[in-house]
Amino acid sequence: MNLPIPEKVILIRVAVDQAYGNWNGPCNPETGDFVYVPIPQNKPNVRGMEKLYDNVIAPALAYFSGRNRLEVVLPQQLHCQRMHLDPDFDHLSYGDTAVRGKKLLSFNENDWVVFYSSLRSVHGEPGLIYALTGLLVVDSIRQVADIPETEFDLNAHTRLLERSDTDIVVRGKSGVSGRFSRYMDIGEFRNRSYRVRLDILEEWGGLTVNDGWIQRSANPPLFLAPKKFAHWLQARMPVLKHSNHE
Repeated sequence: MNLPIPEKVILIRVAVDQAYGNWNGPCNPETGDFVYVPIPQNKPNVRGMEKLYDNVIAPALAYFSGRNRLEVVLPQQLHCQRMHLDPDFDHLSYGDTAVRGKKLLSFNENDWVVFYSSLRSVHGEPGLIYALTGLLVVDSIRQVADIPETEFDLNAHTRLLERSDTDIVVRGKSGVSGRFSRYMDIGEFRNRSYRVRLDILEEWGGLTVNDGWIQRSANPPLFLAPKKFAHWLQARMPVLKHSNHE
């Protein structure tokens, strides 16, 4: 698979963690297998567009457990809860607010939105695993006000009962966008925080954050050398899944 070379690449943290959901999605470091578990959502959805952990994530965890020969179940605090399914790899979409996503308005076709998450090993190792988990190669970028009602169920921001017209929705190109079938470990605990490993940061050409800092931020970092990162990722030949789960 040949990915188009981008002019801009942004790195965005997604998925449940200790701050949003008080949990981390499971992963198997021996195989790179993982489950993408979105953050919780307390805002109501348009009727019929709710995405519930029990309906979506519980079966995904059961399937993960079966193929890894162990048991991982949905934590109690997520039962009967809505999730903010964003990015939505079933529809190759990602939404953001006008403030946090303002950089995306300058992105063009074939630029990249790269996602990472904090995962926890099923083998009980201490600490977290920070990993790349997906990619959208930009096909279109629109504000919610410009999205027709027929497309509301394609992204978490347009599924909301009370939508913000200035929110931004990215749609990815089919065939070159998706969830990674296996995560790519990029992190280490350094200088009192989780950061991109120094060797990887050098191979990427750096980020617009100090010392590879990778925590949740209202100002997601850009890659300083997007073409260099693109070649790094292409060399690892990620398998992209047009789905949220196996």
